[in-house]
Amino acid sequence: MKHYPTLNRSVLLVIPKQAFYDWSNALFPNLAQTNRAGFDDYNSYLLKDELFLDDPKTELKKYWKNIFTNELFGQCTDENTFPALTWKRFTEWFELHRSSIVTDLTDEPLYTEHYE
Repeated sequence: MKHYPTLNRSVLLVIPKQAFYDWSNALFPNLAQTNRAGFDDYNSYLLKDELFLDDPKTELKKYWKNIFTNELFGQCTDENTFPALTWKRFTEWFELHRSSIVTDLTDEPLYTEHYE
């Protein structure tokens, strides 16, 4: 059996709930309305190794506002339309799933892409 390397990161999968789509739909009422059932591709975030989410608010303290902002920005780039970023709203708008083991199944080198 081939042994694949693991990365020294954990993964947080962020799945928008309907409240997130309701916000987006209200911003763009002339576009086709979206809902949770229409999506099966979600954003994942690499975080420090061994993030267990036993206490999500504490463990995600350094990350959740950036994640929230990134998710909102994916719908609308005008930050003036963003709601107040609160932990309560974050957990009402997103499901959080984690994986503490990230295994690289490819032989390709890892690289980082930076956007401006």
